[in-house]
Amino acid sequence: MNMHAGAYTGLPKDWLYSPSIDLEMKQYTLLGFLQRVKARFAERKLYPYLEHVQSHMEELLHLQRSKEQLARSLGGPLTGFDPTTGEAVHERPQDGALLRVIDDVVDFAVPGLMQVQNEGLGLRTELEQHIRFGPVGLQPLHISEGWILLRTGHGTRVYGYSIPLLLDPRAEFHHRSVFTRYVTTYTAGITCTYEHMKAELIHQHPLLPNPATFVVETDLDLPYVETFVPLAKRLVHAHVSGRPH
Repeated sequence: MNMHAGAYTGLPKDWLYSPSIDLEMKQYTLLGFLQRVKARFAERKLYPYLEHVQSHMEELLHLQRSKEQLARSLGGPLTGFDPTTGEAVHERPQDGALLRVIDDVVDFAVPGLMQVQNEGLGLRTELEQHIRFGPVGLQPLHISEGWILLRTGHGTRVYGYSIPLLLDPRAEFHHRSVFTRYVTTYTAGITCTYEHMKAELIHQHPLLPNPATFVVETDLDLPYVETFVPLAKRLVHAHVSGRPH
């Protein structure tokens, strides 16, 4: 999982069983992480914090489904190799105390992560209700690249976007599947309409003579990097893939 600069929330991917196994310490570590994420949500900052929570949730649920494999990897001295899989086989802790602590940590962590995940998803739904999305002018048949016009107040930031041609139809649409680059900023007004911006972009970037162009507007003061841009990319991805967001 890639961490954005300045966005690290302080919970390593291997936090559950490193550097030591102690229930009280793990509970303290997790609660601190959840408090930091909730603080970012209070600032309307969704990403990458929501992804961090979801990633840790997936890790813990995977561990719950793989307890026997975990027991072998965290066991005692090497006793041999599994003739079927070739994996190392370790002696299991005789009293099982280590595994019981891990189970206790997982049982404690999953509800807390689930609650904060649901809070983030609810915030995302609430913010999306304040976002308007639509095309600018006639759209070409090829809409996997073009321009996104993001407007808050009188300012409109322009981002070029591109989406890989091969989208997995089984995968949930995701803002990380849309690649963007900042281009310029316009001040919207009577003479500077979205159609004017599109025409000027076509003139300045002749390699895209008939680009797909979308406008994304909000009346909220949203952080661009952590919220507005990712939500706009989700909307574009959903439109290009033909699925409702």
